[in-house]
Amino acid sequence: MSTLTNRLLDVTQTLPETLLAEVVDFAEFLQSRRSLASNHPQDKSLHQLSGGLEKSTVFAGAPADIQRKLRDEWH
Repeated sequence: MSTLTNRLLDVTQTLPETLLAEVVDFAEFLQSRRSLASNHPQDKSLHQLSGGLEKSTVFAGAPADIQRKLRDEWH
């Protein structure tokens, strides 16, 4: 086993069940995030990503009107 694996085992052996459950949840989160990242390569250019909101009703209109609408939502 690697040094990191041994360290993780040492630390987790002293944790109560509730904290150990959090460690497992976090490890599963990291696995799922890694899986998602490998399924969605990040090699898109900014140009390929542009235009994603052109049909959005929230972001339709003049920039000043959009800003006013968003600001008014907080009042």
